[in-house]
Amino acid sequence: MPKARKIARQDILKAAADIVKRGGTLSVRAISEELGCSTQPVYSCFKGIGELKAALYEEAKAQYHAAIEAAMAASPHGRYAAYGIGFVRFAREKKGLFRFLFIDEERGFPADPFFDEILAEMMQLYRMDEATARAFHADMTVFSYGLALTVGNVPLTDAEIAAAFDREFYALYGYYFPQRPRFWEKRGA
Repeated sequence: MPKARKIARQDILKAAADIVKRGGTLSVRAISEELGCSTQPVYSCFKGIGELKAALYEEAKAQYHAAIEAAMAASPHGRYAAYGIGFVRFAREKKGLFRFLFIDEERGFPADPFFDEILAEMMQLYRMDEATARAFHADMTVFSYGLALTVGNVPLTDAEIAAAFDREFYALYGYYFPQRPRFWEKRGA
């Protein structure tokens, strides 16, 4: 009789992430089929699908965090624009994980680990008070979600995404600060 292979917790999480990335329904049976095993290894590592989803949620957050960090480190744009581009890029490249992480009726919207940093940067760089920065970012978030959900069906390059963010940012800036000079004209944007 062949020896059964040991299936680790990380193997199960990877299988669950693969199912979610493809847009499949997450269940213990689907995961065991993905792994080519019975449901026993899944239940030996997780008490049930709820615990597994919670672990996958943490894994998805870690992948999102890494993607945003990479976008902000490598982008020629400012950190705020790079953050938005990274958000949309994550949605484009990891569509299922994006939906699992950000569009879940049971959990609601997750707290963004970059929110405090982004808010502080907006207040300092664009001279916004906290209430205005929060409102401005809320409006940009609505736009970002729309763009993120669109990129799965309409392929956009990073340059096209950046240009869309620029247009929305400048429109909102003009709305929130009609009395201020348009700072982007000085840079030739």
